[in-house]
Amino acid sequence: MQPTEILSGEHRVIEQVLDCLEKIALEARASGRVATHAANTAVQFLVEFADRLHHGKEELHLFPLMASRGVPRNVGPIAVMLNEHEIGRSEIAKMRASLRDAETNRESVSSFIAAAFDYVELLRDHIAKEDGVLFPMAESVLRDEDRRQALAAFERVERDELGPDGASRLVAMANELAKELGVPCGTARVGATRAHACGPRHAK
Repeated sequence: MQPTEILSGEHRVIEQVLDCLEKIALEARASGRVATHAANTAVQFLVEFADRLHHGKEELHLFPLMASRGVPRNVGPIAVMLNEHEIGRSEIAKMRASLRDAETNRESVSSFIAAAFDYVELLRDHIAKEDGVLFPMAESVLRDEDRRQALAAFERVERDELGPDGASRLVAMANELAKELGVPCGTARVGATRAHACGPRHAK
């Protein structure tokens, strides 16, 4: 499996949780109340899997390897992706802050809903750009030794950031959340590191 295939597979799991987050926000807008347990689960997943694990692999390993092969970091697709990572972190921080008193504060409910919708829109567009533009660009410039280096680095990121079963635990969390909310998890969402979204665990 290529490094970009691993990252694209992780996108499918992230998309599943984006669907969950969107449903939580829609229901909160309709009812005026946030399902705080489900919302906190979604946000925890996004912090640990989408940002710490997935974006960490990109920022610390894939992007530097692309830069070493001549792809600029300060302009173009890599610069756009890095900026969007930071915007996403800001929206996650808003959601976390809002959830602290969303059960008692209507203003916090509104803040959560706005941040959730903004994050979902951002990440869906971000994923489309990576799958459609950035990853094909990476495949066009990376060499076999770069791919081997990235694969080894990705394994270290998983182990060091989440522990030996951390990625599988988070994918299981995503699946349980989807089941709880009745969010479809189709067969197209496969290929996540160490596990499939809405499917059986799979060793690499």
